[in-house]
Amino acid sequence: MKAPTRVMILEDVESWVSILSRAARRAGVSEVVVCENLQMLQEELRIARFDVALLDIGLDPADDLNADGIAAIEMIRNKDGGGTRCVLVTGWQGGDRMDLMAAAQHSYGVDWAFMKEKYDAHALIAKLTELLEEAPARRLVLSSPMENLSSSMEPYMFESQLLGAISPAGGLPTLYSAVSRLISPVIPLVAMYPDAPIKASSDGALVGVYWSRALAAAVAVSLISTDSRGSYESDLSVNLNPFMITDVEPDLIEQVRERNVLGRLWELPGLGIDKFAIGDDILG
Repeated sequence: MKAPTRVMILEDVESWVSILSRAARRAGVSEVVVCENLQMLQEELRIARFDVALLDIGLDPADDLNADGIAAIEMIRNKDGGGTRCVLVTGWQGGDRMDLMAAAQHSYGVDWAFMKEKYDAHALIAKLTELLEEAPARRLVLSSPMENLSSSMEPYMFESQLLGAISPAGGLPTLYSAVSRLISPVIPLVAMYPDAPIKASSDGALVGVYWSRALAAAVAVSLISTDSRGSYESDLSVNLNPFMITDVEPDLIEQVRERNVLGRLWELPGLGIDKFAIGDDILG
């Protein structure tokens, strides 16, 4: 599967929202999310991961120091590190905006910047296309799939749990390959139970429930040894009883086989973000 690409636009002028949204669509983005202020931005960052952010750094015309614009970049970096590519947009006239934009690029790793009075649609579309094409590889450099799956659990303890339950042919490399193929498109993940993200179900599978900020949806991940239960490959259900989840109809969206390890990924429609411990201490 291929994860959707997502662009966030922080802009409070309707005409510019339309212009920037159109450029993002022409660059091939799957979804555009518009925020008019920092409060909206904070909420959207809880729910979803953004590949690119287009940021008006002069939201408040009375803010001569442009604290709001810098705060927006800080919020994104605190949540996703360098995972979100940032493009600065400004029509702001206060102070020395060239110095401000240069400082933002130096301090926060901003990828590009332009002034509204010098807007070039073709240049912006080309830059967005470039940043979106680089997004999948960049996410994997910043955080590995296995790190996402293990959440707050000590890596060696998590790996020992998987090895003991599945006994993968080829050992840890087999597990790492299966996990990478299965969940790379849907990271970052936030576990429902960060200290014990994976639980054993009655059918012999290891199952974890996560919030995928790539999909902006809840997902279940299962890993099982095909040596332990031959009929599992024809059984497309997932046992969510260890997580006390009811009234959810899982939708199988991915399946991988790596030697004797079978991995599956389900989307869990209707399971809301309120079930997950999503805060700055978990996602920051």
